[in-house]
Amino acid sequence: MKFYALYETGPNAGTFELASTEIDADSTSAAVAIAQKDAPAGCRTAVCPYRALSGLPSSVPPTADESGKQYDVLAQPDGASGLFQDSGQVFGSMATDAAGMVLSLERFFGYRLGLLPQGEKADVAPAASGSSTSSTSSGAVSVSSGTVVSSGGTATTAS
Repeated sequence: MKFYALYETGPNAGTFELASTEIDADSTSAAVAIAQKDAPAGCRTAVCPYRALSGLPSSVPPTADESGKQYDVLAQPDGASGLFQDSGQVFGSMATDAAGMVLSLERFFGYRLGLLPQGEKADVAPAASGSSTSSTSSGAVSVSSGTVVSSGGTATTAS
């Protein structure tokens, strides 16, 4: 399956930007694991499944590691330049990988959807005692290209 990474625009911002990294993975959770390797510090990671051809996706049974995983559904209703945000829906990888459900419903809704693992928390390291830190985000995400990963997938920069 193919995915694009979604990175939170800032720690606990609740909005996500689509990255240009194409991920090829065996499951949604494997794609999230690959995307997390290039995530901005302190930001959560989600993925947006995609299908290069039109039509509905084939049903893909969840892998053993994927089975039973649940995801908060992120929506991008404002079009390609908009941000993804929580839609209030939850999809699970039960009889099929949740990515297939997303691809089917994107056609119905007319906009893209993403999957954020439920309970995903930003990984924010505490600052050292007596010091403070601050950061700003320009929305740019640094990604690597062509990395082969041991979790069953690869990431390449889309053209």
